[in-house]
Amino acid sequence: THIAVHSLKDVPVVFPDGLVLAAICSREDVRDAMLSEKYAKFEDLPGGARVGTTSLRRKMQLLAMRPDLEIISLRGNVQTRLRKLKEGEFDAIILAMAGVNRLNLRSEVAHIVPFELDQMVPAMGQGALGIEARDDAEILNLIEFLKDEKAVIETTVERDFVAMLEGGCQVPIGVNANLNGDKIEIRAVVGLPDGSESIRENIVAQKSEWKSVGAKLGRIFIGRGAKELLKRAEEMANI
Repeated sequence: THIAVHSLKDVPVVFPDGLVLAAICSREDVRDAMLSEKYAKFEDLPGGARVGTTSLRRKMQLLAMRPDLEIISLRGNVQTRLRKLKEGEFDAIILAMAGVNRLNLRSEVAHIVPFELDQMVPAMGQGALGIEARDDAEILNLIEFLKDEKAVIETTVERDFVAMLEGGCQVPIGVNANLNGDKIEIRAVVGLPDGSESIRENIVAQKSEWKSVGAKLGRIFIGRGAKELLKRAEEMANI
């Protein structure tokens, strides 16, 4: 195998020797979305509604907005998840808009409601495809054309932030960078899976700072106690 294509949000921030993250393709919609057969808006969910997601990042932010919800683990591929929704196991499920768009799910579900970025901060790399390759000049040259500058800049900021916090994919961390002209707007959140405590920051940086600002924001979070919070989050998740 010369290359492998991944959803970037599942790609670790550190690679084994001999392998590199060779290209990041242009990004789909980065947002999370609520899918429901019965409820047209998140606010319409009744008290105690059953919401399906396995992501601790989503669970943390859902419960911060609505502590009354019952968040239930939802596994399986997208079709399995949709079937469970349609069979009434859940009042709503949460998926990435990128998947909804790529799989043309709009006609399959009555209500698909994207969350605004200030409501639900996405995962690092959400909506982007990452191409992993052998560290071989010939291969890297061949796939150079797949690189998207905007996606590279945004996801580098996000991945550097997570790397600074040493957060794996099993801890509740949301981070999104949005390059607009010569400014990068960055939103980040870390917290406990039950939504009871979190640290949030929104900052705007210059585009020229893209190689350093992710780590810089990570250090700000560490100064505010993020490592201790994530340690508690991990313990809570493993109970």
